[in-house]
Amino acid sequence: MWQRVLDNWKKYKVHVIFGGNRSTKSTFASRLMVDLLHRIPAAELRGFHVNTERSRDDMQRFVWEALPASLKEMEPKKGINYSLLYSQKNGFSDAKLIIPPAADAVDRGSTMFFNNYKQYLMDAQMVEGMKAHCIWGDEEMPARLFETLMARLTDYRGRLVLTFTTLQGWTDLVSSILQNAETLETRYSEYMDMELPVMQKSKQWANCAIYYFWSEDNIFIPHDELFESYRGQPLETKLARLYGIPSKSFHSRFPKFNPEINVIPHDEIPFIKNPKRDVTLFQSVDPAGGKNWTSIWVGVTSDNCVYVYREWPDSTYGDWALPHMNAAGRSVGKPGPAQRNLGYGYRDYAGLFFELEDGEDIFERIIDPRMGRSTIKAQEGDTDIINEMRKAGVYFRPAPGLQIDHGLQRINELLAWDDTSHKNHTNRPKLYISDRCMNLIQCLKEYTGESKDEASKDFVDCLRYAAVTPVEYIGGRKFISTGGGSY
Repeated sequence: MWQRVLDNWKKYKVHVIFGGNRSTKSTFASRLMVDLLHRIPAAELRGFHVNTERSRDDMQRFVWEALPASLKEMEPKKGINYSLLYSQKNGFSDAKLIIPPAADAVDRGSTMFFNNYKQYLMDAQMVEGMKAHCIWGDEEMPARLFETLMARLTDYRGRLVLTFTTLQGWTDLVSSILQNAETLETRYSEYMDMELPVMQKSKQWANCAIYYFWSEDNIFIPHDELFESYRGQPLETKLARLYGIPSKSFHSRFPKFNPEINVIPHDEIPFIKNPKRDVTLFQSVDPAGGKNWTSIWVGVTSDNCVYVYREWPDSTYGDWALPHMNAAGRSVGKPGPAQRNLGYGYRDYAGLFFELEDGEDIFERIIDPRMGRSTIKAQEGDTDIINEMRKAGVYFRPAPGLQIDHGLQRINELLAWDDTSHKNHTNRPKLYISDRCMNLIQCLKEYTGESKDEASKDFVDCLRYAAVTPVEYIGGRKFISTGGGSY
């Protein structure tokens, strides 16, 4: 896992390492910093930790331990152009390490400055004007600091390294890094009995690679004891603590939604993999005026598992919602490019749906009950969206007009299962989503339900209408007369 980062060091500007507990992420980063101090003449490096104490006790200790013995034993410890003063009690003198110049032609030693996030939160101006060949952030840094540090690397074409365990799940920083990330490499975990990512590429941040350091790859710890410690813990805890994979949403209303479980390859959906598999198909639509409508297509199999196999607008139109915090500090997101109104009319939407379905037998179409029945003024008199779509050949029925919280609870029921045990035929969620439905997936991660203006609300509404209808498997036998009589 160390070699994977080194192999991609020149290719990417930002290297985010999500690691399990005791997965050597900090050991690796500290040795990398020391290597850069030696390789780059008069290097300027920066290290950020949570606060002064954590910087001293963790980051500075790791860097000191990574220094070669020739420097740690050097006397005197301080000169005109170097400073190697370090103590367990105080860390490096003045929170600064300077190693002697590597060449006679250079009169400045390579320097590593130790800062912390608390300093930044108290005075954001501290990073302005800063420049560095490499910046290392240990533990999760404030999202705004992450954005700011990008510009601090420009002078030297520098690198940013971020190492932490994603215990809080999809926070604002993690979401911005991982939203619709492209998985480049996976690996099978025998302990989890599933394929897990080991390297991804961020979509939101250019030149940003994401790595997952697994605890079991650290050969110096007893893995059986570590695994036993988390044996009865929920899936999200195991993924974060042992593999560095964030799965729970920090804000979302769907705590059981887990991309590693609920998102499946499109070709693995049962009725996609086997077109002869019996299935009942539904469409759910959330219409809008000033932006595009949203729609999902759902298939329900005979075991009443619900598969979302298509969305519109899909990711080819861009993201539906982007991570964003409002002035009150709430993660409400902001509209993405997919919301930009294409100017479609009723017949345009009807034609679009038929084209996407390509002859599919849609059993029922469901629509927002409020918008679907809202009165619209027309030349021939009052009408509504349901009637206008009927004229275009698309027949909708309004979803039950139940409270939003009830609909969200129905989604959570579809996601519910005992994730402290292994998934099997009897212990599994009922809701699965195609990996092509990237906008729905992201909205499920982000949706908080705290504001009616939330950017991720629309796709969640589509799923909510399907859940409260509810969509069910309708086999052919349900339409067969089974006896009885009359007179």
